[in-house]
Amino acid sequence: MQQPVTNEDGEKFSNSKAGSDKVKTSRPPYLTKLLLVIKLLAGVSLLVLSIQGIQWGNLVTGFRSANLAWLTTAILAVLFGLFLKIWRWAIFVKNYQIRASISRLFSAYFVGQAVNILLPLRGGEIVRIGYFVGEPKILPEIMSTVVLEKYLDLLALAVCIIMVSIKFSLDNILNLRSWLFPLTGLFTIVLLISVLLGPAIWKKIRGSKLLPKSILAWIDKWVEASLWLRNPRKVLPALLLTALIWSVMWLTNMLMFKSLGMQVDVTAAGLVLTLVYVGLFPALMPGNIGPFYFFARLALLPFGVIQNQAFVYAVVLHAIVTLPPLLGGAIGLILRSDRQGVS
Repeated sequence: MQQPVTNEDGEKFSNSKAGSDKVKTSRPPYLTKLLLVIKLLAGVSLLVLSIQGIQWGNLVTGFRSANLAWLTTAILAVLFGLFLKIWRWAIFVKNYQIRASISRLFSAYFVGQAVNILLPLRGGEIVRIGYFVGEPKILPEIMSTVVLEKYLDLLALAVCIIMVSIKFSLDNILNLRSWLFPLTGLFTIVLLISVLLGPAIWKKIRGSKLLPKSILAWIDKWVEASLWLRNPRKVLPALLLTALIWSVMWLTNMLMFKSLGMQVDVTAAGLVLTLVYVGLFPALMPGNIGPFYFFARLALLPFGVIQNQAFVYAVVLHAIVTLPPLLGGAIGLILRSDRQGVS
């Protein structure tokens, strides 16, 4: 059985990763702090904008009016979506022939998610990879599982935006033609070239004998392990799960509409999903409270939802999609502590 990564190992991995990034980018420490301050100020600004015009006395009434049956169903949908995400990652891990227990995958995934939520940076994926730092030989495969996961979500986001754009144009809000669609297309082309031509290209590079034997053996193993991407029967489950994951997220928004008695259509649920997802990407502040509230309210404006009701919706939706990953992260830390105690 594989040994779980220790806190010390995780810190070494994170520090070494951060150190390598600093060497590559040569970013002065003061600039990093300045960017962090700018991000926090931007997040706070969005929070201030999101609470403007709110009649606080009516909020309690809005919360109490929520239909508990529909709200419970929305919470169950969130939990089901998280289960599907773990399942998808487990498929990637299995296809790369990595041996890892369900408890280890659970801990790594949810602790990483908790880090992404709590800290104004995107370090959760580094934390997730850090769970495998004790086995450097499989790190390329683990990194590949995370990259594939992010690519599929990016592809699903682009598809959702196209679906929403049939009824409501998003180009004026997000300028999608200048970044999202080209980015998705670029990643798709790179992935297809890597899958179809990667082994042949690597064979020619390997024949030049310009790289050390240790690196050659490392890349050989990774290329061989990635051949499963050529098998449609192994790729299809991941694609179907991604479609199901995003359908469940879309459905969660619709269930929240039902819970709060909001008379809006399915397009509004899709617009909330896409705007919030894009708006949270920069990770401007801890908990993403300001960006989440701002973009959720912004998505509801075209549908005539009053400010107080939109704010109640944003607060409740933020709570039900944020608290489960945080709880899962706490459980994940407990599971890791238990494994370390046993070892």
